[in-house]
Amino acid sequence: MRKIIYLIIFLFPLSSFAKACAGDGNVYDDLSCADRTLDSSKKELNAIYKKIYSFTQYKNELEQSQKVWLDYREKQCNGYIAAEASQSQGVGAGSIVKDCLVEITRQRVDYLKTLLEK
Repeated sequence: MRKIIYLIIFLFPLSSFAKACAGDGNVYDDLSCADRTLDSSKKELNAIYKKIYSFTQYKNELEQSQKVWLDYREKQCNGYIAAEASQSQGVGAGSIVKDCLVEITRQRVDYLKTLLEK
C-alpha cells in the first residue's frame, strides 16, 4: 500500500495530462485518448527533431542524444513505473504507463523547442 501512495505522489504532475483526457467516458476511453495524445506528441517530437537535425553540424551527437533519451524513456516508463504500477488493478497500470510516456515525451518536445530558439 505504501508503494502505491508513493507512486501516486510521484505521478501527481502527470495529472495535468489526465485532466485533458478525463471526461464522462470510462478508463478505456481515457486509454484511447492517451494513445492519441502520445501519437500527437511523437509526431511533434519527430518534426522538431528533423528541423534540428537539418541545421546542426553535430548530427552524430544529436542522434546519440536521442537514442539515449529513448532508452531512458523506455526504462523509466516501461521498467520502473510499470513495475510500481503493477500493484494497481485492471487497466490502471496501462494508464499510468501511458501517462508517463506522454509526460516524458512532452518534456523532450519542450526541451528541443528551446534548441530551435537558440
